[in-house]
Amino acid sequence: MKKSIFYLILIAAMLTTPASAQKRKMPVKKNKPAPVVAVEENTKFDEMLEATQQIVIIDSVVVDKQQFLQAYKLSSEAGAVTGFNQFFKSEEQPYSTVYVNQMNNKSWFANDGRLYTSDRLGNEWSEPIALEGLGRFQRTNYPFMLSDGTTLYFAAISSEGLGGLDIYVSRYDSESGQYLLAENIGLPFNSDANDYMYAIDELTNIGYFASDRRQPEGKVCIYTFIPNQKRLTYSTEDYDEDIIRSRAKIERIADTWGDGNARNEALARLESINKKTASKKRGTEFTFIINDDITYNSPSDFRDADNQDRIKELNLMRKKYQSLTTELEKLRNYYTQKASTAEISKLREEILGYEKEYYQIENGIHELEKQIRNAEIKMLKK
Repeated sequence: MKKSIFYLILIAAMLTTPASAQKRKMPVKKNKPAPVVAVEENTKFDEMLEATQQIVIIDSVVVDKQQFLQAYKLSSEAGAVTGFNQFFKSEEQPYSTVYVNQMNNKSWFANDGRLYTSDRLGNEWSEPIALEGLGRFQRTNYPFMLSDGTTLYFAAISSEGLGGLDIYVSRYDSESGQYLLAENIGLPFNSDANDYMYAIDELTNIGYFASDRRQPEGKVCIYTFIPNQKRLTYSTEDYDEDIIRSRAKIERIADTWGDGNARNEALARLESINKKTASKKRGTEFTFIINDDITYNSPSDFRDADNQDRIKELNLMRKKYQSLTTELEKLRNYYTQKASTAEISKLREEILGYEKEYYQIENGIHELEKQIRNAEIKMLKK
């Protein structure tokens, strides 16, 4: 009898228990924890966040990944970027790229996940030399060398990266004959997706890089930006963390425009280069960029009296420069294809002599252009 009363009391207590209490006792299905890799990537992103570079992203365009290099509008002074298969006429490396400098006598390229360099003499390229000292990477690709011949940008997969391909920078050490340990260039250039093909046109001060972030399969976004002469970052005293995080992820490029002046000036520079390219195609004899807004198409456009004489001198130097280019091409071709053993030593010295004169005239052209530009700007301000 006592046991029956006990069971009745127990059943009554269970029936009067609140539903909420019963739910709390039920096992709750939880989401699976994020993979360790994702946690590490988020941690790296947070570590890099305070060093996010403050840049103006001029524009962005989504293109087919297979033709993405066509979106890079580099001036001839910046060299050229092309596909490995196109450059070497091969089918071996469909996703590798080659960068050739302005003089078309030195190249950097990726082959089987490693970076190499090669020198050109005549119509032949020397045996490729692997780049040493960059660091430990699973795969490297997309090299680009600045005009200083020292600063190298490339993309690589590394356990130290944010995920996928990240963009790195290194510099060549002439004393050791190797490259310095490469550094990740950080945010907003890199993300947990593939980020690659960083290139700078120093003539226009316009930069490019490609990213798979938030893109469907087979597409890539090409960002056009203004490189900073000095590294600028978002100060946590001036910007909220959510704003910095948004800029680091490039959620809206318009957020980087500020008052829009720098962007408009950059767009004008791009337009000037496009006009210059179009003028060359049409056979126009003369084009000279004064500033972001003014381009002269005739020597008679110059207002500074001394610039008339400088332009004549500049034209002569340019003709000499072109003549040396042609002569060097002939000598290099002869050196690699027809030169006898007895001629090689003399030809090598002759080629080196021409190259020295070539570089002197090239530097002279840049200095004279600077004088002309400064004198004209000063006159226009009067």
